[in-house]
Amino acid sequence: MYGKANDKWNCCSIAVTDEVNRLPLTVFSGCASTASHPSLLAQQMPPLVPVRNYVADLDFNMAYQLSPDGKKIAWIGRSGFGPGIFVKDLASNTVHTVNTRFGHPTWAEDSQSLLVMSDTEGDENVHIFKIDVSSNKVTKALDLTPFDGATSYIQSKVQNSGDLLIVSNRRNPKLFDLFYYEQATGDLRLLAENPGDVAQWVTDRHGQLYARVRKQEDKLIFEHLTESANATWKEVFTWSYFDKVVPLEISSDKQTAWTLSNRGRDKMALVKLDMNTGHETVVFEDPRVDISEAFISQKTFQPLMVLLDPDYQEVHILDDKLRSAFQKLIANKHVRFNPISLTRDENLVTGIITGEDGAQNVLYDIQNEKLTVLGELTRSRINLLSPLPVQKPISFTSRDGLTIHGYLTLPQGVQASKLPTVLFVHGGPWARDVWGDGHQPYFLANRGYAVLQVNYRGSAGYGRDFQDKAIGEFAGKMHNDLIDGVDWLILQGTADPKKVAIYGASYGGYAALVGMTFTPEKFACGIDYVGPSDLARLLETVPPYWEMSKTWWYRFVGDPSRPDQREIMNAKSPLFKADQVNRPLLVLHGTNDPRVKLEQSTLMVEALRKAGKKVEFVELKGDGHGNKKWSNNLKLYRKTEDFLSECLGGRSAGFDYFELVSWAF
Repeated sequence: MYGKANDKWNCCSIAVTDEVNRLPLTVFSGCASTASHPSLLAQQMPPLVPVRNYVADLDFNMAYQLSPDGKKIAWIGRSGFGPGIFVKDLASNTVHTVNTRFGHPTWAEDSQSLLVMSDTEGDENVHIFKIDVSSNKVTKALDLTPFDGATSYIQSKVQNSGDLLIVSNRRNPKLFDLFYYEQATGDLRLLAENPGDVAQWVTDRHGQLYARVRKQEDKLIFEHLTESANATWKEVFTWSYFDKVVPLEISSDKQTAWTLSNRGRDKMALVKLDMNTGHETVVFEDPRVDISEAFISQKTFQPLMVLLDPDYQEVHILDDKLRSAFQKLIANKHVRFNPISLTRDENLVTGIITGEDGAQNVLYDIQNEKLTVLGELTRSRINLLSPLPVQKPISFTSRDGLTIHGYLTLPQGVQASKLPTVLFVHGGPWARDVWGDGHQPYFLANRGYAVLQVNYRGSAGYGRDFQDKAIGEFAGKMHNDLIDGVDWLILQGTADPKKVAIYGASYGGYAALVGMTFTPEKFACGIDYVGPSDLARLLETVPPYWEMSKTWWYRFVGDPSRPDQREIMNAKSPLFKADQVNRPLLVLHGTNDPRVKLEQSTLMVEALRKAGKKVEFVELKGDGHGNKKWSNNLKLYRKTEDFLSECLGGRSAGFDYFELVSWAF
């Protein structure tokens, strides 16, 4: 029980079972605070969902991956007090736990082993692990890249084998060399050494190196490897570093490649790239938005489908056979479909279907048009406790005439009039919010807040021109877009102008700090999670393998090595405006964050305290640029709901008994 809307506190004692020893425990669950904001007092609020259901769902299951041969399926589920990897033999229905507390698994092409890319406590020094599941027994993960301080990734899997192409910066932390892993011998041999300017290796599914992309200042050069006794690199074509050209799949004859590209156009399109001339033939494009994803058949090397996100997701099936079979999956307009895996014969597919009332992991038999629910996602189980808030696309016009898109999530069953509001800012900033993604908007709305998500200028997905309008606009027009969104919501009568908080992670955390320092009168409080406070220092301390991508940052933000640009960057850095903060601020940061170093928050907090400002600082130990540990997510959500309850007047579930055992997560 959480009490009626006019009860300020409701404390109760709950019987809990120790998951390890199965012993009953009685603990004090804490005090849940009900809403105090005037707009919520007389409303019939939906049931309050405990924090643990969002961040430590003991029934959770996700990331279902079919083996290429279609005989097994792997997924992530609960194992003890944390996530574990499970494998099921589809013929015998036997299930085995193959490992715990790793990352998301994917199958090797021989269907005999699982591959996992995972770092240590958020440091992003990623290792590649191989787990043999051929015998259906628990096996120890084999580290294929046991290189301290290095980052390694799977470049591609070799068709019909357990071999891999791997890139790693073990030799030079700024550069990625290409390696061939041979499963039969366990050898990892160097296939191509990076001469110092290769930004990307282009390989095929047979384990062959075909081409490379070199970076020279603001230009990218596509070179393919000549097939001769003395193979040499031959330049084919060039494009601007600020164009996006993303090869997806090389054709079987190695003459063309399916590619996502905005070269010579505003929006990202699916094109057929002639790798001998550089000529592109457009296969699918949309005048509204970029293509979000495209999928290419491994059988025919022809496009299967493309995904778009103009407001709600749109799925466009390009394969005739698939189009007929998929009508059941995409018939409802307000549904999000995330494909995860497809068998080699392309008869079985797994994915996630998200609707307004929840989300499901599904297995779809394309040939027989049969849909099987593999498991309900956390969102569906939350919907059983309390009706999910409603999220809808919105748009408004910025002060300089630009159309800005976003999403608004409102508390279920509550009149949307002068509500306490959270402006929830996405990171990147070259990313975007999409409909139906993430728990935070639903969590915040359940607490009583209107949640506004704005795809401000610079956000990905809306074309080159929209993104380029963010050049030089950190703490400028990018921030104005956020303010304009809040003002629009106030004019609609939805938001209480005196009770708006700004909250975000990464760039969103920076935006929260900008909001609290550049426009302190606009926000009642702010939450910064892993956000930078000093832009110049940020670019000086990013991981060494970001070296080539700095060109992008220099164009949009500035080059700190140039005194004139550093001065501008300092003027846009909240660290140097800490004395302007006049409302409560919550700062959270992972101790091992390699992208936005912990010092970005410690220096900001130090400056705030020196200026006599109110700030709460939480270090999330053992995590990096985003939480992987349930214990830290539990802390993040609990701190957030208590902080916003005091600042905005929404609800908080109070102390959650899972906090007592969070050390075990």
